[in-house]
Amino acid sequence: MANPHIDPLLVVPAQGPVSEQAASRGIPVEVVDFGQVAAIRRPVRPSSVSAAMSDWFGAARRLKDVTRRHGAQIVHSNGLKAHCIAGLARKLGGEACVFHVRDIAVRGSERLIWKGLARTSDHTVLVSRACWPGEMLPGNVSVVFNGVKPDTMPASLDTAIQARRTGGSLVVGICGRIHPFKGHHVALDWLGAAHRRGLRITLLVRGEAEEEDRPYLESLKRQAEALGLRDFVHFEGRFEGLAAIYNGLDAVLVPSETPDPLPRSVMEAMSMGLPVVGYPAGGIVEMIDHRENGWLAGDAQAFCTAMEEISSLGPMLVELQKSAARTVAERFGMERMHRQVNDVYSAVLGR
Repeated sequence: MANPHIDPLLVVPAQGPVSEQAASRGIPVEVVDFGQVAAIRRPVRPSSVSAAMSDWFGAARRLKDVTRRHGAQIVHSNGLKAHCIAGLARKLGGEACVFHVRDIAVRGSERLIWKGLARTSDHTVLVSRACWPGEMLPGNVSVVFNGVKPDTMPASLDTAIQARRTGGSLVVGICGRIHPFKGHHVALDWLGAAHRRGLRITLLVRGEAEEEDRPYLESLKRQAEALGLRDFVHFEGRFEGLAAIYNGLDAVLVPSETPDPLPRSVMEAMSMGLPVVGYPAGGIVEMIDHRENGWLAGDAQAFCTAMEEISSLGPMLVELQKSAARTVAERFGMERMHRQVNDVYSAVLGR
């Protein structure tokens, strides 16, 4: 919505923090109630779609009315439910629609849905190539990486990192939501292997688990205990702001064994000048160039090797930081994202 090339209108299914943020910035907000469409969950079941059919058409008609009243030329939707409503509104005579896909189709039924979405939209934007379930991208599908505003690590943090590396100990963080898909259990197994190898590593887990994921969090604590890592794994909860999230870390680990579309923690850590070690799956392989701006590790052996190399970076840390900064600026910069999205809009409108 900060794209300087557009005049934004935010449409939400209910008032909340997003609409409050928009309103505080002078962005007009409209509410279109999704009704039973909001109850649909992945994996998508035909029964849930049938139950929501009436509300689906109602929401699509209301969206069409809202966009016409505001003179909108394009509906840019985020999320599967929003895509379905925007696509139906288009079929009912509404404005051109651009779908922004931020998920990977895991099941066969989802792959069919993704391809169906592309046929319904005027254009579909993927946050990474990993999001498309096919070898070739259709002509109306393109990849636009998410953007972040480049940040820099405070000099005091950089000095502290060098001091800890000199002492031979590493502090590694996993930052973000605690969920089985994020691979925290994988990280604990790797950390156990690293300690058996004699590597001195402390793991800080920063983030929260949703209520339904609390059992997973408890299982992680038991796993750390069973591996003899109680003194080397700390679950620190939620932090606010990049400086606080990444403060005190020597490196960031993103062990998403389940393919992750485009983990924000990778680009954020790069922007902070921190070495990143990521699991080679999903969009991570489109973000990390192995041993150039970070490390890819698919097993405990590769993780240990990465930790050994990071601990011995010394002056080479500066070169890694420069490479990561270039990656953020060229691949994940906010201005680049806005420019590419605007090119999509121009193509859709025939300009």
